[in-house]
Amino acid sequence: MELSVPSWVIPGTYGENLVFLADKTEITGVELLFFLYDREIKTLLDTEWKVIEEYSGRFTYTVHLPDQVKPEHGELIERFLPLARYFIVHPYPPETVETQEKLLLSWAEKYGRGDKTVFGGNPFLIENTLPGRQETLLRRLSPDIGLCMDTGHLLLERKDPAAFFAVQQHRVEEIHLHDLDHGEAARDGRLPDHRPLGAEKLWLRELLPRLQDFPGMINLELFSWDEVSRSIGVLKDFGLI
Repeated sequence: MELSVPSWVIPGTYGENLVFLADKTEITGVELLFFLYDREIKTLLDTEWKVIEEYSGRFTYTVHLPDQVKPEHGELIERFLPLARYFIVHPYPPETVETQEKLLLSWAEKYGRGDKTVFGGNPFLIENTLPGRQETLLRRLSPDIGLCMDTGHLLLERKDPAAFFAVQQHRVEEIHLHDLDHGEAARDGRLPDHRPLGAEKLWLRELLPRLQDFPGMINLELFSWDEVSRSIGVLKDFGLI
């Protein structure tokens, strides 16, 4: 198991977060977040590229592509292909899935790699997001494409992450591991998911034993170091770290 966190656990840039995480020995990977890819982000990447390259020897990178991938995001893929293990893709709505299918097939042909760290050399992982989207897209793609399993999204759908993993574990290469807290969401105005792990939660107690021999990346997809630290403590209590 490799333990990853997002590139936003403290307020700051990609480089500032990498520097902050460098001495956190439990963390072996960083998910570089690109929910947007605009002129400002391109300028920031140019400014920080040397730092990102420097820390590629310290961390395994994965890249979270923009929520709606577009042909112009191929520029982002080309830039990170030598450094990143995977690129995380959110599925389109069903009515536009044919467009995404064509784009991903063209990307797989253009950017596919021969190494065995990815399914069939395909560096893209399809994440479960809103209900039915992942299933709709997967029906159109090669069965050798890998999956990113997001526990918060599953819990929002009232699905059991342990059951999902039991069925799909042969394809799951990365897990976005986070909890729900609707009470805190009502108080602080944040989303109910992306909450620190609660050791008392039944879903987590059922899932974590299944992850003892998981060879992929577990990403504590939380956006504060305090919440990451608390969740690391839970993983230590369960013997995963």
